[in-house]
Amino acid sequence: MSGAVAVILAAGKGTRMGSPLPKPLVPLAGRGLVLRLLDAVALAGVPRTVVVVGHGADAVRAALPAGVSTALQPVRDGTAGAVLAAQGAAGDADEVFVFVGDSPLLRPQSIRVLAEARAKTGVACAFLTARFPVPYPYARVIRDDGGDVLCCIEERDCTEAQRTIDELLTSHFAFHGPSLWSALDAVVPNPDTGERYLTDVIGILMDRGLGVAAVPIGDWRELVGLNTPEDLAWAEGVLDDLS
Repeated sequence: MSGAVAVILAAGKGTRMGSPLPKPLVPLAGRGLVLRLLDAVALAGVPRTVVVVGHGADAVRAALPAGVSTALQPVRDGTAGAVLAAQGAAGDADEVFVFVGDSPLLRPQSIRVLAEARAKTGVACAFLTARFPVPYPYARVIRDDGGDVLCCIEERDCTEAQRTIDELLTSHFAFHGPSLWSALDAVVPNPDTGERYLTDVIGILMDRGLGVAAVPIGDWRELVGLNTPEDLAWAEGVLDDLS
């Protein structure tokens, strides 16, 4: 993965955690959420990482390992805006991974599977998915009858029928860098929330005739984002299974 960079989105406040710590530093079994994810990224062989900070930026910066860069998202206007905030720090990397910082269960081998899928297919964007046996408020992967990806839709924008789809994605991506930055410029705010969603990049790339690939992994638990003390307790119970 020479020349690749990982962008980790960690600007959120995490109000539902009920912790005085910024959400990225809330500990799971004694280690901050974003630090666990950084461990996985490093073990997967990604040579460079940029963490996008916002709430509690100084505290998060101080807790990061040496060599990890940061970028400030001054206005938290959605995941697309968060990635754009990292463009300068990411530089001209041809391979740009994007991970959400509250997913500390993601394993290095799944990151490598994601990288290999994009390298093998040559698509502009590959993203991790899984079949979730329980409902989570994540984006749905919409496929045609032949199994090809048609689009990805955030749950709040899904029809009732689309909400029954159990293949979900949680914003873990591998992008061709130049294609990502160009597509981000075309993402428009959602009319209801005012936020700009990274998942919209998938449709933009497809409209431009560029390929995308959904990359299923076997264990859905790796993709779960932790938002509450109950989520933390659940994650502690599955850590050994995923180690």
